[in-house]
Amino acid sequence: MKKIFNNYFFNILLIISIGCIVIYFSVNAYDIELLDLLQTVDIRYLFIVIAIVLGYQSITGIVLTVLTRFTHPDYKISSGIINSLVASLFHGITPSSTGGQIAQFYVYRKQGVGSGDAGSILWMEFIIYQSCLTLVSLLFIILKFPYFYSQFSNLFVFVILGFIINTSIIFILYGLAKFKSLHDWIADKGIDIAYKFHLVKDKEATLNNVEMQLSRFRLEVENLKLHKKTIILCAFLCVLRLLMYYSVPYFVFLALGGKLDIVLLINAIAMGSFVAIASGMIPIPGASGGTEVIFIMMFSNLFGKTLSASSMILWRFATFYFVLMLGTIAFGYIKFKR
Repeated sequence: MKKIFNNYFFNILLIISIGCIVIYFSVNAYDIELLDLLQTVDIRYLFIVIAIVLGYQSITGIVLTVLTRFTHPDYKISSGIINSLVASLFHGITPSSTGGQIAQFYVYRKQGVGSGDAGSILWMEFIIYQSCLTLVSLLFIILKFPYFYSQFSNLFVFVILGFIINTSIIFILYGLAKFKSLHDWIADKGIDIAYKFHLVKDKEATLNNVEMQLSRFRLEVENLKLHKKTIILCAFLCVLRLLMYYSVPYFVFLALGGKLDIVLLINAIAMGSFVAIASGMIPIPGASGGTEVIFIMMFSNLFGKTLSASSMILWRFATFYFVLMLGTIAFGYIKFKR
């Protein structure tokens, strides 16, 4: 436990340090006066930004609640929101967001949800979220491909690569569950290749784990088919959650004195999705440093360089550091609750 704590503590220090360095250079590069920036913020839109952040976190909690009530009808929405916040905390402080679902499993156990049920819920939530993420990303790439490629050809490869990886995850899982030949190849050849390249240490344990997870995946796909109306509701909520998250930069822009423009809103939402896809390729905890740079580069053509840098500071605080603080409070509550 001490080693785990030290790792997380180091990651938090790393995130804060990189974030401060990026903000420092952004402020100096674009001659931004932080005090003047904060004084000129329209507090009404700032409240809207905070409301959106709390809103999409709450939507994640509602989706978890709906899925949990398949087996635990008395599961509360507040418990789902706490689970969502803790997941966001550990997504943010672990490399490549790898710790979120482990933390959710822990929270479920503390909330009285059995191990088997917790695994099923997290698989269902993953399937729905990953499918919605793929579809929404594909929609924006199709709609904004000409504009995006003409403006950001140097970053385009990272967006496409991130999209391919996200899409591949869900398609490979569906393929493994559907086609026995693919499953047999992974079990026979795939793990053997990984072992030869030292990507896998224990072939037998890895094979058993793959078999177990694929069995769970198949089971949850079948379970989802039995609850079509509920799954449609959860899918709608997931899409709404993504659109809310992607819209935050636009409302930060309005808080800094930007003008209302529906076309700019749509472009900003699309750009927000591209930032999320590209920054997902950065393995550092919280994608710190790279996310901020990518944001400024992409939004500079929409908001202007100075305003995009100013927007980045408020956007990053609202969507990341503020959520980390909420997640820490939620984790402390669940950790020490009897």
